[in-house]
Amino acid sequence: MESINDIQLRLQGLEDIKHLLRSVRAMSAIRWRRAKQHLAFAQSYAKNIDSQLATVLARLGSELPAGLSAHTKGRNERVNVGLISLTSDRGLCGNFNTGLIAKAIHVTEILDRKNKDVKIISLGGYGERLFKNAGYEIFHSEKITSSQAVSFINIRKAITHIQAFYEAGAIDELNILYNKFNYFGSYTPQSIQILPPKISELDANLAPSAEDLIIESNPDELKEFLLWEHLAAQLYMAFIESTVSEHSARLQTMDSAISNIDERVGELEIQFHTIRQEKITQGVLEVQSNMRKRKQKEF
Repeated sequence: MESINDIQLRLQGLEDIKHLLRSVRAMSAIRWRRAKQHLAFAQSYAKNIDSQLATVLARLGSELPAGLSAHTKGRNERVNVGLISLTSDRGLCGNFNTGLIAKAIHVTEILDRKNKDVKIISLGGYGERLFKNAGYEIFHSEKITSSQAVSFINIRKAITHIQAFYEAGAIDELNILYNKFNYFGSYTPQSIQILPPKISELDANLAPSAEDLIIESNPDELKEFLLWEHLAAQLYMAFIESTVSEHSARLQTMDSAISNIDERVGELEIQFHTIRQEKITQGVLEVQSNMRKRKQKEF
């Protein structure tokens, strides 16, 4: 049985850990609220870009520019599919990362049966480590810290690299795999295809602007720019939504850890008081025994 001093040391250690977890939780709560605000801004920007794109497509036609057209492959040629994996740059968020990697591996196996090779593009340091540990080769990676505020400039830089890969023929399709935010503590791994763009879906979902369109630049260049900007906005929204899910998962993990510590502290306190009561009882019995011995000696 542990001594009272040992239990007191363990209780103090648990209180220190609990204090640390509360600090992490408080920081995650702040970042979660900020990420939700950033998501609203991203959705507003994407809506504006989509409106301009719909107007351009309505005026100039829906044919894809040469740089964004689908790649032609032979019957027996394998299609190269880029898979952007949006993971966090740190842990302590439950199965947020491992669940996404498991989904990525599942998608990879399905595409392989369809004669498609998956090229993993990792945005987030944690996913890169997990993929390498699972034996998968990383085609391209970028360290975008999801724990800090991510600007659209960071995402546009990633899109620039992806554009170079697509135009060079290194990838023929592009999917984004991220954790879609449902509600607090709930998220679902989701895969969406963004390359090549599906113009028919864009025409159906986007509402043209009512303003008159005055085009001073090359129409094809304008269309290509807006299409890539649309894809960048889609990636940015997916990244921000993934960040919201990450901080939500971390908050839930911290709550669970704090609850487990409280439960363990309660068990140790009961054990502490039990041992303390036993020692007090033992001390009282020893005093009574000594008093009896003294009385027997007097008589």
